[in-house]
Amino acid sequence: MEKVVIGKCDTYDVKRLKEFFYKGFREIDFNIRSHARVLLKPNLLSGKPPEKAVNTHPLFVKAFAEILLDHSCDVYIGDSPGYESTEKALNNSGIMDIVKSNGLKVSSFKHKIIKKIDGISPYKEFVLGEDPAHYDTIINLPKLKTHAMMGMTLGVKNTFGFIHALEKARWHLRAGKDRMIFASILIDIHNIVRPSITVLDGILGMDGDGPSNGRARSLGVVAMSNNAFILDYCVEKLVGIPSPLPVSIKAMGYDLIEDYEVVDFGIPAIDSFRIPGTMDTDWALPKCVKGILRNLLVKKPKLKKGMCKGCNICMNVCPAGAISSPEKVLLFDYTKCIRCYCCQEMCPEGAIRV
Repeated sequence: MEKVVIGKCDTYDVKRLKEFFYKGFREIDFNIRSHARVLLKPNLLSGKPPEKAVNTHPLFVKAFAEILLDHSCDVYIGDSPGYESTEKALNNSGIMDIVKSNGLKVSSFKHKIIKKIDGISPYKEFVLGEDPAHYDTIINLPKLKTHAMMGMTLGVKNTFGFIHALEKARWHLRAGKDRMIFASILIDIHNIVRPSITVLDGILGMDGDGPSNGRARSLGVVAMSNNAFILDYCVEKLVGIPSPLPVSIKAMGYDLIEDYEVVDFGIPAIDSFRIPGTMDTDWALPKCVKGILRNLLVKKPKLKKGMCKGCNICMNVCPAGAISSPEKVLLFDYTKCIRCYCCQEMCPEGAIRV
């Protein structure tokens, strides 16, 4: 039976984190192979400082890197951020300090690696920015935070970062407004990457309208599992999500979440967790009803007056081309908008609400 470790940890003290990790490894039977080539895949959405809870915390990365280096591993770190280079996001997030002080190597995710899979989505070919096959072990280090489109971004969603930067918008466009299609795409990508272990940083997490401009709050939780589908499902329940989110619904439908055991390391109580205002509960409804409800009720991205600085990042990342800027004023074309909320996710000023 597969296991997920969930426990209370309210500090980024590296020594205590390493103790927690080693204890968890024993429970889930995870072993580090000496001299292995290892990739650390944090959540590196953008170059925001640690107190914003946008990225995996630098000290969380440091603790895991030190464990790997103690086993003489060749350690790489990388991701494909939303609109910045990997190096810039690492610098501005504080993770580059860990890279330099520990002699880690940076993987910039700038390649174009074609991977094929006969998975559960309608698509069989994916272009990745890095080849998972180049590494003996991939360590998935997601952040516990909300996500305007998918409800939460946890272990499975974190591997979407393997998609080449220029390809991300195309996948949103292909899925359109159908969250279940996008969930099936995320599952296929995760099954291509196949991380050896997922370790979730929920010490400082985010609720509200994440994943970049929600409310940072102390949650005091760390979770780990060899199975990210189980981990994500358990974390959804831990924070009080009223019904399974799209990725978990799809995963359960394809028997990716079966019998499991929760190993309790003092699970914290998480109260008043704010779910995204965009989150609905109509995923299981018939398509005709679902379409009508979404057109009427699903929230639209809107500009917060006075906050926009005219960087046009939102316009550049919009997969549907639904944003224009005549006379330097942002306009949304809701007939084109697919409600992916990439504009809200990538806005560095938090100037777009939903």
